[in-house]
Amino acid sequence: MAGLFTRIDTVILRVKNIKKARKWYEEVLELTPTFVGDDDYPIVIYKVGGETPLTLYQLGYDEVLPAKRFSTTYPIFFVENIEEAHSKLHGRGVDVEAIQDDGTVQYFVFRDPDGNRMEACHWE
Repeated sequence: MAGLFTRIDTVILRVKNIKKARKWYEEVLELTPTFVGDDDYPIVIYKVGGETPLTLYQLGYDEVLPAKRFSTTYPIFFVENIEEAHSKLHGRGVDVEAIQDDGTVQYFVFRDPDGNRMEACHWE
């Protein structure tokens, strides 16, 4: 065990409408759910390779998403081909930013329909 924690159990992204979000994550990002909740427990869990899953969790009726500029936690997905991932997402109507290259990592930023920030990256 390294310190107090042994691993990150999941990464949660809050969404406004779980059914609409699920459709987008499955059709656009090609993710397959490993668990789907119900109306009383509105979540969807996706395994995204590796050990840590991505969990979508619907906001309660009295909750709001923080403004885009205040989102400080976000998933970064590793891809084998950054240009292909960028092109595929752009072709599916996703607003993707330009591919950046910091000399070690290539990456680009994109957002889901609720404005949740995500990145895709590739490094050798």
